[in-house]
Amino acid sequence: MILFVLGIIACCLFGDIVQRCGASAEVSRKSVHVSTCLLIAAFPLFDIDRHQLLLIAVGSVIALALLRRTVLMRSVMSVERTSYGDLMLPLSVAAVAAIGFSYPAFLAAYLVLCISDTLASFVGTAYGQRRYTLFGHAKSYVGSVAFFLSALAILWPTAQFAGLPPMTALLTGIAVSAVLTLVEAFSHKGVDNFFVPVIAVISLQPLLPA
Repeated sequence: MILFVLGIIACCLFGDIVQRCGASAEVSRKSVHVSTCLLIAAFPLFDIDRHQLLLIAVGSVIALALLRRTVLMRSVMSVERTSYGDLMLPLSVAAVAAIGFSYPAFLAAYLVLCISDTLASFVGTAYGQRRYTLFGHAKSYVGSVAFFLSALAILWPTAQFAGLPPMTALLTGIAVSAVLTLVEAFSHKGVDNFFVPVIAVISLQPLLPA
């Protein structure tokens, strides 16, 4: 449990190092996002259970709420836009841990948040000339496509690994990827860090074998 907490702190420090090396605020923020999501996805390696994960997540929400305006959170809070993603991520872990989960669903949820959300951001920024607007917030078509395809590349093999037949796993991956792409498209100010993993777990839980 202590190693897991130290790992979370190390992820924040890593983002600060990335920023000090000259990376943009967005890159340093995403480095924290990716490393933290990977750590969360791998929580069983730290020999902690669901209840301990819930305790750590709640503690992280409280700590981040107190520290998010300090120099310790510079790599996360230095982007110009308003975002609550730093709080939404541990809050999602707390919510998922509270309702219960199977590990394949949990793993897929946080890999999608880690990889698909990051790809959508960078691909959309680099190539997203054509955009659409939802609730006054612009999203790029190419970013949403990148999110969907990368989510499918994660969910399909995860569903097979969990025990679904290949075609059923593919259809499950397509359906859940489409739902999560819509969730990401409707989300802004970092709330996708909460809704993407929570809805992913809720969607996958009844579809995967026990």
